[in-house]
Amino acid sequence: MKEFETNEEFIYSLIIDDLDNSISPDHKHLLEQWRSSSVANESTYREFVSVQRNIDQLYEQQYYTAQESWAVLDKKISAADDNTPVGRKSGTSIWFSIAASVLLVFSIGYYFFSDSRYTVVKNEMNAAVKSVYLPDGTQINLNGGTTLRYVASQFNTKRHVELLNGEVFIHVVHKSRYPFIVDMGEVQAQDIGTSFNIIKNKQDVTLTVEEGKVALKQVKTEKSILLDGGNTGIYHSGTGELVAKKNADVNYKSWMDKDFVFTETPLLEVASQLSKVYHTPVTISGNQLKTKKLTAHLHYQTPDSALNVIAATLQCSISNTKNGYTLSAD
Repeated sequence: MKEFETNEEFIYSLIIDDLDNSISPDHKHLLEQWRSSSVANESTYREFVSVQRNIDQLYEQQYYTAQESWAVLDKKISAADDNTPVGRKSGTSIWFSIAASVLLVFSIGYYFFSDSRYTVVKNEMNAAVKSVYLPDGTQINLNGGTTLRYVASQFNTKRHVELLNGEVFIHVVHKSRYPFIVDMGEVQAQDIGTSFNIIKNKQDVTLTVEEGKVALKQVKTEKSILLDGGNTGIYHSGTGELVAKKNADVNYKSWMDKDFVFTETPLLEVASQLSKVYHTPVTISGNQLKTKKLTAHLHYQTPDSALNVIAATLQCSISNTKNGYTLSAD
């Protein structure tokens, strides 16, 4: 055990490997020997475990930030130093310094650490639609500003996806006897059909079913609504209310397929939808043109083509500058 006493870095690396479940059997045996050799050693190990739990809580519950954890550690280190005679460095202070070092490692490699448990998929704000395939073959399309995660190692038996924020369109593959569930905090969606769209804005959720059936359930009360194709379910977190209604938004997934259907739709509303989907401003110039309505089916991947059709239909002109597109009366 003398080697352990003089090689603290080696011991700390063994502890971290053990907490990360990446330690080899031989090193595991060495670590257990070191832990059993003294009460102080076991106490040090337990402190590392405590830090690990706190880091897990930061990620799972998101109640605290890494900066707040640094502040807590700093206070504890200062308190330990204040109670230590001049010229001596307490074991507590030494430990909290080590804990700070461990927190630094986790803070710098936070997403790397998380990725050892979760596969995190994030699409940046205003980015093009991102398509991913889950281990079971299910396809998920992510709108800009969307983040989701899942545990890949367990996905064959636990087909759970967590939608943290944003908008997704999901086409579920039904090759498994295990249900496909989307966790969204206060509510869950369990797919009993084929494809559906979800928007999560903070804790409010809007789910629109394209085909099949989806059960939308409130986790705490277990209240649920069953949605068929062509229906929308809405969860209001403020009231805890679940509402089912016929889907009135024919363009609910235009963000994904760029397929728009407008029927006597005010041009201002058309411009708003195009701006959102194509991530570029579309403005209307002239009061007369703003009162116009559009009836058209547009299915174009770029705004230029869509706006050219609108300009030809309404007999107006289109200009393109660095600030976006403008439709103007001729």
